[in-house]
Amino acid sequence: MRGGAWLAAAVLAAAGALVAGRCDAASVLVISRDGAGEGFNDPTPVTPVGGNRGATLGEQRFIAFEYAAELWAATVLSPVQIRISATFDPLNCTAASTTLGVAGPVSVFRDFAGAPRANTFYPSALADSLAGMDLAPDEDDIDATFNSAFGTTCPFPAGWYYGLDGNAPGEDSDFVTVVLHELGHGLGFITFVDVDTGARFQGRDDVFLTFLLDARSNKTLDTMTNAQRRSAIEATGSLLWNGATVRAASGVLAAGADGQGRVQMYAPAFAQAGSSASHWSDALAPLELMEPFFESSLHEVGLAAAAFTDMGWRLAPDAACAGDCDFGGTVSIDELITAVRIALGESGAALCAAVDGNVDGVVTIDELVAAVTRALDGCGGG
Repeated sequence: MRGGAWLAAAVLAAAGALVAGRCDAASVLVISRDGAGEGFNDPTPVTPVGGNRGATLGEQRFIAFEYAAELWAATVLSPVQIRISATFDPLNCTAASTTLGVAGPVSVFRDFAGAPRANTFYPSALADSLAGMDLAPDEDDIDATFNSAFGTTCPFPAGWYYGLDGNAPGEDSDFVTVVLHELGHGLGFITFVDVDTGARFQGRDDVFLTFLLDARSNKTLDTMTNAQRRSAIEATGSLLWNGATVRAASGVLAAGADGQGRVQMYAPAFAQAGSSASHWSDALAPLELMEPFFESSLHEVGLAAAAFTDMGWRLAPDAACAGDCDFGGTVSIDELITAVRIALGESGAALCAAVDGNVDGVVTIDELVAAVTRALDGCGGG
């Protein structure tokens, strides 16, 4: 564990006014809820770093946040815009450990038109995608808060890195990685079970828990009593993800999956609210984004994409067409112009995740050539 820095998840957070986004596989709108002079509006002058050209601390924070949001937008498909409420506020922070961020869905829905499973809660963004409509048009979908004390008033010996290249120095935490992780919770990598009692939210299943299995009994959590769920949540090494897509994809792991490809979930001997059962186990190797602790920069969603497929999310095609910014199946002249502007540093890479092949925040000559090739040969070209 790197520095003991926690990545936590909040459940059913509340929301609250306006900023920007862009359209690709899914459309996201990132909304700063910070007041004047704080958080995403902090006017402190800073030097551009790691592909992030923001001139103030607030600008750099927002650019990095939006960059991470666009990585998810390029992964999931939805006809409904995903609204993300974002703030910086002081969170728990000591010399030994710190909460880097918390995030979760603002609302959950069940028994809507298009719901794959009856009497089961789905997080807002996923429910909207499945329903093909905004089920709560006056609400945001995700609420996310990040630690403003980290690197400032907190005694923890590290701080935030706002570059887009994943090259956080020393023990600093890569903000893009942390945002990517927390938005994973907001999009649905989270169960609403009370880890202290084993009780389900409002006495009903959530879609996430239906894929959690206790290998000791071979039962999934939706078939258990509260006491059995409570026990499973603390069954280290035995709480597993049982979805078919994850099992099929688990070959990428050198450790952390059983012989059937079922991947271990985080189930420490003493349940931890916001962490237990809502993360992959920290025993996985190589490192996965949705593990409970920040260890190093990671700008890929990894096995979380397979878990999302199990839950009902539709994903963008695995073989992305280089330069196809809006995932429309072709690369247009306008998209090539966008790619060139990113390469020249006039625009951020978040404007076209499909041209930034290695997701490092920089568009190279080779990546431009790949985009031009797709414009000439088509997205199905060799």
